[in-house]
Amino acid sequence: MKEEMKMHFSSRSHSGKGIAGFVLAILCAVILLVLCILSALAGGNAGSYIGAIGMLVFFADIASLVLSMKGVKEKDVYTTLPMVGMIVSGIILVVLFCLYIIGIA
Repeated sequence: MKEEMKMHFSSRSHSGKGIAGFVLAILCAVILLVLCILSALAGGNAGSYIGAIGMLVFFADIASLVLSMKGVKEKDVYTTLPMVGMIVSGIILVVLFCLYIIGIA
């Protein structure tokens, strides 16, 4: 169909920042899962490289949370993906923070 023949009921669009935050949150979740599996296979002694990657995931997840929050605040955008990104990022941040505290002890 031609563009002018399509029906549009709202002027809302998808937020680029929201989509980026969502994708980054999912990527962080997948990497965290892989790191947990690698650590479990090594009996909890996976080494400092796994810990360093975990810290990078922590900072990437903070960036994901910020992007998702900015995506939700934009006007006239769909907020489903940014909201899911915020929820996933928040859960991952809590998990990573708990793992960090357990690792210090």
